[in-house]
Amino acid sequence: MGRSEELELFLSRADEFIESQYILADVKIAGLLKAVAGSETLLALFKNCLNGFDYGAAKKKYLVKSKYLTADKGEFILPGSSREILAFTLIFLTECDAKKIDLGEFINKYFYEDGSFSAGYHAFLNQMIKPFRNTVKTLMESVIEGRLQDPVEAFVEEEEKKRAELDAEEKKKKEEKELLSKSYGQSLKELRELLLKDRQNVESSKLSEEEKRELLLIISMLANVIESSDVDAIVYAFSAYKFAVRAHRILFCGREKKTQKLVRDVLNGI
Repeated sequence: MGRSEELELFLSRADEFIESQYILADVKIAGLLKAVAGSETLLALFKNCLNGFDYGAAKKKYLVKSKYLTADKGEFILPGSSREILAFTLIFLTECDAKKIDLGEFINKYFYEDGSFSAGYHAFLNQMIKPFRNTVKTLMESVIEGRLQDPVEAFVEEEEKKRAELDAEEKKKKEEKELLSKSYGQSLKELRELLLKDRQNVESSKLSEEEKRELLLIISMLANVIESSDVDAIVYAFSAYKFAVRAHRILFCGREKKTQKLVRDVLNGI
């Protein structure tokens, strides 16, 4: 089979499982695992995901005590990365197939729905099996469409995107911490927040488009220079901002005095 056929078989088996009744769950799990075992591409994808994966630690992270039910009930937390969705769910299904996990007991504990086992089973399918199915589909389609060369690259691209987002967030937090450590850090933070509100107020105002563009340019100019050490640029930008505020007193009600104090704090700290 080619990659498209392998994916179609996997999706067919996954959909059969998702649409099944609990009485057929064992059969559907076995069929889904056979579809994975019969696909060289899927096996490569899952092998990559399982490399270094700690299933014991993952169970503690994603199978937790319920905050709202009795002590013997828990809840399933969907993993936040593609890698862990695939690795965790595949091992779980393998353990179900090997009878190491009693699926009925698992559902009663982690997908309890007001005493209705049928509702709990469908919650299990929707919250655990569907994301597994959809994640495989997304990564495999990237391979088939030629946007990625192989399953390893498909996984790497997905994870690098998430890592870049986390790195950007960490960088932002670090910069914020460094900013606040400066003597004028809090004033600078408040000034940025005020200018952001100014932008929002201007954008939602009934001013003409030309007036909006002019005011947004002035606000952006001040926002861009306040973190620099260029005193002249900050003074110049604030002067333009101050006259704009005076020309639109209703829109910028009470803004000049407060902004001036914060700008003074920044200038004194440079």
